[in-house]
Amino acid sequence: MRALAVLLLMTSPLAAADEDPTDVLIRLRNQVLAHAERVPNHTCVETVSRERFETAERTPLSCDAIVARRRQEGADSRLRLATTDRLRLDVALADDHEIYSWAGAPKFEGELDDLITDGATGTGPFAANLLSVFQERNPRFIFEGQTMADVRRVFEYSFTVSKDESHYRVKARRDWVTTGYTGTLLVDPVTAELVRLSIRTDELPPSTTLCESRSTLEFGMVRLSAYDYLLPRVTHQLFLARDGNEHANTVVFSACREYLGESTVSFGERPAAGATGAHAAAKGLELPAGLPVSVELATAVDSESAAGDRIQGRLLNDIVDPVGHSVLLHEGATLDGRLMRVEVHHLKPVEFTISLRWETIEVDGVKTPLWLAPNRRMATPEATKGMLRPRGVPITLPLAGEERYQSYSFPGSRVSLLAGFRTEWLTARPW
Repeated sequence: MRALAVLLLMTSPLAAADEDPTDVLIRLRNQVLAHAERVPNHTCVETVSRERFETAERTPLSCDAIVARRRQEGADSRLRLATTDRLRLDVALADDHEIYSWAGAPKFEGELDDLITDGATGTGPFAANLLSVFQERNPRFIFEGQTMADVRRVFEYSFTVSKDESHYRVKARRDWVTTGYTGTLLVDPVTAELVRLSIRTDELPPSTTLCESRSTLEFGMVRLSAYDYLLPRVTHQLFLARDGNEHANTVVFSACREYLGESTVSFGERPAAGATGAHAAAKGLELPAGLPVSVELATAVDSESAAGDRIQGRLLNDIVDPVGHSVLLHEGATLDGRLMRVEVHHLKPVEFTISLRWETIEVDGVKTPLWLAPNRRMATPEATKGMLRPRGVPITLPLAGEERYQSYSFPGSRVSLLAGFRTEWLTARPW
């Protein structure tokens, strides 16, 4: 059962005489919990712009020293921008936690780390962070008085949730760890609408490689169907790492939509036995492994693209059965795929890197899963088909989790790949 929040009132000369801080907070809580009943019926596109900064100082510091240095004037001058990238995802709420998929995917995959295996990411900016504030066991709020948010008069409340009472989790390699946290709420005292939510974790355990993380969510009302729903317009996340580096994410939500009555959300169930048509196509094409496949991009890619964006391609060669010599797939067939990484490395040498994969091919008007692995023998002009690479040719080791993607790096920070860019693959066994 959700416990009633306890408000500790502090005398403040800024508090308006006709607006009771306890009443404002109660109205906000009731509004948030009422919206929570409708959140699972909505999904939004979440675009995450990530920046990673490296410190020029190599002297090891404690977390207390790192946090104190961040407060100092000129702290940003000690950092240099190392990499930037962008992610585009679909997000929804299920059972009080957020679930994710790549944008436009037919099903939700699950937790964020099921999709994103590299770089700093944080869950909760869609709805879970706000819900947790009012669903924790006996959260305690302190009224800090009246202040201004831009040109808007707001009430400020602070709160603390101990680790023992918290459901706030941070990923530590393969495991999640629970942490306590503190935060503030800025609330419009007239409408009881939330304007801003800020959260800062306690010091995190060394297994996370972080000292702390901070999130600031800017809220607004969005009309969905017949309801106004409280949604974050933008979220800023900051991760302070134990090596002095920092990760800054900006999360923006768009294309929020309601699931209609006849709509369903698939979570990866397999089709029933005997299914035909499009459902049967979900089994995919089991082609002999190792056959060369050339696919050209039909979608332009540039530095404004994001991991998760869909791409299209065209098959450049017939795929022929090596035994029966029949044509298994015809030249010109349309493929759908997805960008898996779009990253700029800003330190010298400046490089623009994309990783991509192909997912389906259209056969007789039906999109059918297709399993392809990178043909790395053909990845560089120096490589010769059917032979080992010559000595001295650089090898780029794929990132963990990207072994099935094809990656390309180009000099410069702003690169455009036009339609017609050729990619080389081999047929593979299903995985």
